[in-house]
Amino acid sequence: MDELMDMITKDESPSGISDAIKDALYARSADKINDHKNSVANALFSSPEDEEQLQKDVEGYADTIAGLGKEEEGEEEEIESEPEGEE
Repeated sequence: MDELMDMITKDESPSGISDAIKDALYARSADKINDHKNSVANALFSSPEDEEQLQKDVEGYADTIAGLGKEEEGEEEEIESEPEGEE
């Protein structure tokens, strides 16, 4: 920042001052982005704890679809061998 003040007081070229300001802003924004990069990545791509819960949910849904979940709970579904009304 001192460089920028020196450039302004010494009447350096406006394009040089503009470039110095841009460089400083890009450096600051890059630092802020790096500070938040891990938290955003974890939020978007989930953490290992979330993966374990997801795996349990998927296994539970797969069992339910296959009919295994109901048998374990004692809620067996009756399967008819013939459609109703036909004998």
